[in-house]
Amino acid sequence: MASDLASVSLFLAKIGGLAVVIAALLAYPGWRSRAYVIEKSFFVRLLEMLMFYLLVGILGFAFEVNLGNRFTQGWEFYAVTFSLFLVLGYPGFVYRYLLRRPKPRQARTTG
Repeated sequence: MASDLASVSLFLAKIGGLAVVIAALLAYPGWRSRAYVIEKSFFVRLLEMLMFYLLVGILGFAFEVNLGNRFTQGWEFYAVTFSLFLVLGYPGFVYRYLLRRPKPRQARTTG
């Protein structure tokens, strides 16, 4: 069980570094294609949401293992956490699709 200050700070530094790398990798395609309209299908958006849920679950599991006790969870735990993930993600959906003004569509240029 890691309870001294050095191991906790090392763990938090690793998690923070991982978060920065993941954020940079996820934001990079958006930097490249700012001028294009991105259209995703429902399946792609669902897959993206599931991948983010998995990423958050791995982060939570890492915190739990670092504390020293790993508890087993059944399907009920995953159903509740997935529902919470959807509910807590709703403000982002509202901002993205309901509050932001749509960008004017630009034609893609091949060249």
